[in-house]
Amino acid sequence: MEQPSRWKSNNTRIEDSIDRQQMFNINLPCTMENKENTRPFVIRESSSDSDEDGSRILYRDDDNTRQAKIARKESLSLKLQLRPDKQDLINRNILHQVTDNELKETKEAIGARLIRRLSMRPTAEELVERNILKTQTPAEEKKQKEEKKSYLLRKLSFRPTVEELKEKKIIRFNDYIEVTQAHDYDRRADKPWTRLTPKDKAAIRSIGHDNCNGSVLI
Repeated sequence: MEQPSRWKSNNTRIEDSIDRQQMFNINLPCTMENKENTRPFVIRESSSDSDEDGSRILYRDDDNTRQAKIARKESLSLKLQLRPDKQDLINRNILHQVTDNELKETKEAIGARLIRRLSMRPTAEELVERNILKTQTPAEEKKQKEEKKSYLLRKLSFRPTVEELKEKKIIRFNDYIEVTQAHDYDRRADKPWTRLTPKDKAAIRSIGHDNCNGSVLI
């Protein structure tokens, strides 16, 4: 009598497990298969609970994620294949083929040149004197311009007339009279008798003698 009861209990356990599998839609793989080669299965809730939360996926092996990883690897390999070589990078001045000592010497030379330039930089006082550095506010600058304008207008109102300037010999006649532009010639340097030939000199002497002979005696 004990053996049928044991079979009955085993049968009830098997039936309960089958009902549980059917309720959760679980398709268990064969236990004899290799567990490492089996695909993970999907566990879904029963249809009775679908009205409340919907059919939620508790676990899923997404093929899209695997395909995205493969696509990324392929794109990376393609970019590595299209990567320029070392000599091309050197020719394009992207990769500098210099040693550490040469790089250090270059940096030191640039630093010394910058320090020398900074030492030659003008001071703030010099910049203010050259009207490069502004120390006044816009309102103060506007007020200073108005003061200079009024001062210049007052000076121009006391300006002397042309007659007063002529009497004081401050201006010349060409400052108030229209003069035509002409070339300046140095007549003192022009000496035509220095360019006479001996024949010209003899002719001049003969003319002088003739005039002396034909003159009237007093």
